[in-house]
Amino acid sequence: MLALAFAAGMAWLVAGRLRAAERETNAQTSNAVAEAETRARDGDIKFYEKRAAEDPISAGDRAKLAALHIQRARETGDYEDVLTAEKWARESISLRTAHNSEVNVALISSLLEQHRFAEARDITARLVAEEPAVNGYRALLGEISLEVGDYAGARAAFDSLTPASRNTLSIAPRIARWLEITGDTQAARLILHRARRTADSSGHLPRETAAWYHLRVADIEMRNGKLKAAERALESGRQIRPSDYRLLAAETHLAALRQDWRRVFALGDSTIAMVLDPGTIGLVGDAYTALGDTARAADYVKAMEVAVVRQPGAYHRAWSLFLLDHGVRIPEVAAKVREELKTRRDIYGYDLFGWALYKEGRYAEARQALGTALSQGTQDAVLFYHAGMIERAAGNHAASRRFLERALTLNPVFGPTQPRAARATLDSLKREGA
Repeated sequence: MLALAFAAGMAWLVAGRLRAAERETNAQTSNAVAEAETRARDGDIKFYEKRAAEDPISAGDRAKLAALHIQRARETGDYEDVLTAEKWARESISLRTAHNSEVNVALISSLLEQHRFAEARDITARLVAEEPAVNGYRALLGEISLEVGDYAGARAAFDSLTPASRNTLSIAPRIARWLEITGDTQAARLILHRARRTADSSGHLPRETAAWYHLRVADIEMRNGKLKAAERALESGRQIRPSDYRLLAAETHLAALRQDWRRVFALGDSTIAMVLDPGTIGLVGDAYTALGDTARAADYVKAMEVAVVRQPGAYHRAWSLFLLDHGVRIPEVAAKVREELKTRRDIYGYDLFGWALYKEGRYAEARQALGTALSQGTQDAVLFYHAGMIERAAGNHAASRRFLERALTLNPVFGPTQPRAARATLDSLKREGA
């Protein structure tokens, strides 16, 4: 019996080592392919730059450069590529408007990265008017309408899509986001899982694009407390593109939800070494706070401020939420959120505004803002948590209990520290009720 047990143990050990060796080999292969794609893309940029310099009236070369710079921006997070893409796209359009609609997609992508949503929507609406048969343009219009809070416009755009187009890789994630905003989370999850499988079976997608579908699955799973499923999606994404900074950032977030602070340090620092992502910097700072190292936590907060200065748009929402959660610079954040709501009136803008008003002690106004944030039926634990805390402060204890219980039922791990605050508040409400 001992011999059999020993043999079984050795077999398990050998099998484990073989699996580890296979994973290492696959990672090396994936890195090699990704590096080859990077070299090819950078080579293409140099090639088309040379052609554009030699031919000042070539709209096609400039359109190609715009698309290539957007691709590199997605892969590296480099904001300069976003600006360069806009430059080449506008040059291309100035040279040729007819039969050049595709370059507008690169221009729109650049504007979205810069948070210039109104301009992006105007261009997309024109594309839809000019080429109404292109489902991709209407889906893009729906996505931008979601960003600015035009939910009637988003519904009209998504409802106009032909049934056959809804499962295409460029459209499915946009429909999934619409369904998630309007409360049909399960349908959104199914669409994203199906899109990921389609992306995996496609032989022509760049590795960055294929890995992105795994990231989308991981994101929605984390928002719904399915951490194991999120972990599997991130692991499979890293097998496709091991050095993807977005996947590393998501893994950092996952480690924070599990309160695995040592892993937050390792993953977060690896992410920050690639891209100064404010959300990741904040998580590493919180990890140091959780372990009692307030000096190091303060260093990361300062680093986060530097990162935010480089971010596009009126303000960075992850940074604003971080400040509000930590009770600092509240009037400044409230003013910036109020300003952005003039042009971007989506539910998460109202959620942030309501949370800022709550931190200022303006509970009646905060309740109004959260009412707008919840108006689309979105099943997001963070929204319910904010609503519950605001109702508690306003003295509406029954409503507070309902919202906080809903948040914890939907996702008991919706944040690194917030679920603990929700449970403490519920316990307090129960004691007061008794």
